[in-house]
Amino acid sequence: MSFDSRLERILAGKPQSLIDAVASTRLLKHAAALLEQRMDAALAPLGLHMREYLALYLLSDSVHEPISPSTLSLSLDATRTQVTRLLDSLEAKALAVRTADAQDRRALQLALTERGTQLLEQAIPLVQAVHLQTWAVLGEEGTGAMRQQLRKVLSGLETGIADDAQKKKAASARSARASASKNIARTDDPAAP
Repeated sequence: MSFDSRLERILAGKPQSLIDAVASTRLLKHAAALLEQRMDAALAPLGLHMREYLALYLLSDSVHEPISPSTLSLSLDATRTQVTRLLDSLEAKALAVRTADAQDRRALQLALTERGTQLLEQAIPLVQAVHLQTWAVLGEEGTGAMRQQLRKVLSGLETGIADDAQKKKAASARSARASASKNIARTDDPAAP
C-alpha cells in the first residue's frame, strides 16, 4: 500500500482541519525520512551517513569554542547514548577525537582530526547538492516561503503556542456546547422564561 493510500485511509471521514493537520505532519515526517535516505546515499561513497556528517560539520565549527558531547547531543537532537555510539564510530574511523577538558578533567571536548576535516571537505558539496535538488521543485521563492512556514511551526512547537491555541479552541468549543445545552434545557422547561 502506498504512502498516499495509507494516509487517505487513516483520514477518511475526519474533519478538514484535522485532515490538513495530520496530512501535513505525516508528509513532513515522510519527507524528512526520504531526505535522510538521499543524504545517506550521497554520503555512502565516503563511508558516512547523515548523522556522522552533521557531527563532523558541528565539530568543524568548534575551532574557537570546543564542543562537548552534551552540546553535540542537543545540536543533533540525539540522546547521550546515541552520541556516544556516534562518537565511537567517528573515532574508529579516525575522524574525531575526544580529549579531557583542560579546566575540568571530568568533561570531554571533541575535535576533528585532519582526516575528518578532509572528509568533511569532500562531503559538503555532496550534501549541498542534495539540498538544492530537494528544494528545486519549489523554486527559490517557494523554498523561502516554505522555510518561513516551517519556522512558524517550529517556533510554535518550541514555545507551546500551538498547544496553547489548541487548548483555548477546545475550551471555547466546550463552553459553546455547554451554553447550547443550557439553551436546549430552557426550551424544554415550560417554566423557563
